[in-house]
Amino acid sequence: MMAAEERLAATAIAQAGAFTRDQAIAAGFGPNQIARRVRAGAWARVLPRVYRHASTPASTTFRFWAAVLWAGPGCALSHTSAAAVWRIPGTRVAAPELIVPGTRAPRVAGVLVHRVARTDETDVICVRRLPVTSPARTVVDLAGVLGDTDLAAIVAGAVSRRLVTVRALRSRLDEVGTVGRPGVARLRSLLVAIGSGGVEPSARMAG
Repeated sequence: MMAAEERLAATAIAQAGAFTRDQAIAAGFGPNQIARRVRAGAWARVLPRVYRHASTPASTTFRFWAAVLWAGPGCALSHTSAAAVWRIPGTRVAAPELIVPGTRAPRVAGVLVHRVARTDETDVICVRRLPVTSPARTVVDLAGVLGDTDLAAIVAGAVSRRLVTVRALRSRLDEVGTVGRPGVARLRSLLVAIGSGGVEPSARMAG
């Protein structure tokens, strides 16, 4: 029979080293054993009910996994985090970003949470088991938080990497770009400029 340590290690490896308290208990650890390992420094608590072995490096992928495990079902990496997963040129990640259902309001230091009223099935894709917003939804979301120059670079990078087309962006924007949604007008104008050749070639092919 596989020992608790081996079961938990298999789970953690599949999640870039992150694991939850519930996963540790499912592997065979009791609450007292968990507490002792944390006190001894063998395990490090990185977010509420989320841990890593002390020797596990806190890579970007690990931080993404920790945030997703902390937020629970229904969440997805979004905004700059999703752009980083899709490897869109020009992406700068400061902290993990997530979308969560609007009925929930989780908060924790070091994770930026965006509450959304709804997401379509096409909005979230699993990339190496991580739930991530689609390239089109990612660009639409970033339009609400980035400045003009950074947004133009992200759009150009996503298009040049063939993650999304201008037509697909326009279509998704029409579907989710409701009145009052931040960045809608700016993204529409940018897509019109790209389609008409009004954006400098260097900007169109950034990255």
